[in-house]
Amino acid sequence: MKILKIILYVLLFLTFLIVIFINVNPQFGANPNKSQKLFYSNFQNFESGEFKNNEPTALFTDEMSFWDFFKTELNREPIKEIIPIKMDVDSFISTNKGNFKIVWLGHSAFIININGKVILLDPMLGSHAAPIPLPSLKRYSSQIAFDINELNKIDFVLLSHDHYDHLDYPTIKKIKNKVVRFIVPHGIGNHLASWGVNEELITELNWDQSFKHDEIEFICLPARHFSGRGPLNRNSTLWSSWAIKSKNGKIYFSGDSGYGSHFKKIGEEHGPFDFSLIDCGQYNKAWKYSHMFPQQAIKAAVDLNTDYLIPIHWGAFTLASHSWIEPPEIISKKAKNFNQNFVIPEIGQVLFLNKENKTASRWWRGFSRSN
Repeated sequence: MKILKIILYVLLFLTFLIVIFINVNPQFGANPNKSQKLFYSNFQNFESGEFKNNEPTALFTDEMSFWDFFKTELNREPIKEIIPIKMDVDSFISTNKGNFKIVWLGHSAFIININGKVILLDPMLGSHAAPIPLPSLKRYSSQIAFDINELNKIDFVLLSHDHYDHLDYPTIKKIKNKVVRFIVPHGIGNHLASWGVNEELITELNWDQSFKHDEIEFICLPARHFSGRGPLNRNSTLWSSWAIKSKNGKIYFSGDSGYGSHFKKIGEEHGPFDFSLIDCGQYNKAWKYSHMFPQQAIKAAVDLNTDYLIPIHWGAFTLASHSWIEPPEIISKKAKNFNQNFVIPEIGQVLFLNKENKTASRWWRGFSRSN
């Protein structure tokens, strides 16, 4: 009986410490307030206090046992640090060499130049994909493709959802005074505001709503996923994909998403796309409804009517048990079966619209145990 009391006191103490940590650590952001939730209650994709998917989406399946999570591939991370190609910022932000440029920064982060406007997508440029620096969630590279200090102005930041590998507190703190406008799904503005971003610079959208500036239109679109930065705020903020349209070209950004009927609908209503940046890493049978396997990413690209598929959500962190090079290997082998063009750029490589973009000869194999 005495031992049980000790165990109970220890658990209560640990719970107390966790609550204190969540409330003190700014990484967790801020939750929507009562008036916001009342506003959300008018949305078709908000029910019983939570945002929901258009299709039934189980968070976990029973296709993997508890012990399966401990069975991992030997090749889960690179054998050496991935050094990105250094991007010439002045050349990138100029329009002398084209009005449409795109650079992958690893994982799901991109920097884009459309007609001189600089856009960041899910700028997770930090060292760890977690609120605490866990070694297992450390970035493959100690560097990013450019020095943030060299960017004097960032016209737009688009965010897909509030998970740590997409919305990074240290990165937001570094860039917030350079950003003209943050465009985000509903609820994410609370996180940004709690981190010092001026609320007047935040535009929140629901699915199928858009924001237009000059000749660039940002359309918030459905994704099949979930949200939350803490143990008690699951699905309190919206998740989304994005279409970016301009006279120079069109991009689709999937954010995190399981495969679903929304891709075909988006392709019919907003395609064709020049580039589609599609989730195809960190997948698992246990969460197959909220992340895509590479073959599904190819199918999504076909549904979207896209010219070039760019696989994302890989190349920076290990968040699942598969080999870290499995996504690009499968894409490069299987896409031709669907007559789907693809490019798997090196981190920091500049891609141009209306130019033949090629994958450097399976560059990832130089960082892998199995060549």
